Order: sequence, then C-alpha cells, then structure tokens
Amino acid sequence: MNLSLSDWKDVAAILGAALAFATLLKGAIEYARQGAQKRAELFMAMQRRLTDNPTLDGITEMLETRDAKLADLPIKDKSVFLRFIEEIALMTQSGLLRKDVAHYMFGYYAIRCWESDYFWSNLNRQGAYWALYREFAGEMAKMESRAPFPAKRFAF
Repeated sequence: MNLSLSDWKDVAAILGAALAFATLLKGAIEYARQGAQKRAELFMAMQRRLTDNPTLDGITEMLETRDAKLADLPIKDKSVFLRFIEEIALMTQSGLLRKDVAHYMFGYYAIRCWESDYFWSNLNRQGAYWALYREFAGEMAKMESRAPFPAKRFAF
C-alpha cells in the first residue's frame, strides 16, 4: 500500500485529533474526580465540625432526646447551630454537597430542630433571618417523608 504525502497528512491529522480528544477526555475525568474529592473533603470537615464542636454536638444530642433544656440554651449557641445548618443549605444550593447526602447526614437534625418548640422558645421561627434554614428544613422534611433512601444516591 503506497500512501501519498497527502494521505500521510490526513492520517497524521486523524491521529492528532484522536490524541487531542483522548487528552481532553482524560482531563475531564480527572477534573470530575477532583471535584468529587473536594466535595468529600468538605463533607467530612462539616461532619467533624458537627461532632467535634461541643455546642453543636450538645444541641444534636438534646434534639435527639427532645430535651426541655433546649429552651434554656443561650441564643448565641442556638445561632451557632442554625448557622451551621444554613452552611449545609448553602453548600447544597451551590452544588458542593448533593441534596441526598445533606439530607442523609444533616437533614435529621434540621428537621428535629424545626419541630422543637423548646429550641425556638426564645427565637422567632418565622423571622426573616432564618428563611434559608426554614426552606432547608422544609426540603429535608419532604425528603424524609419519601424514605427509604437507596444508598446509590449518596455519592459525592
């Protein structure tokens, strides 16, 4: 088979295009992997904050047991918890955390807090500054009502 110079140029162009496409595809896959890794790291940092912060950990325990002492917590401590949940909501809205993961790992406490009259005893649950929290807790409650949750949905 004798190829002309023009044929060789065509073969080289095809091989070059294939190599460029393969490089682009590899780059896209690596970019997606890095994004998933960053989301996983961010999730783990939030999970650690929830369990390592004595204020947050104490509130989640009181929410779990529906403890009346929630009513006596300082507003500052309650605000720390609400801001933490709002950070989760913002991460979910921005795509840094999948809604299914946010629900599975943090939604329970957002819902329990929303339902706790003790927690809200000295705060205005309908106040303008808790709009993001309210919306997130509502979404989490809707998701909770649709249980069970297939584990395959919990990817980063």
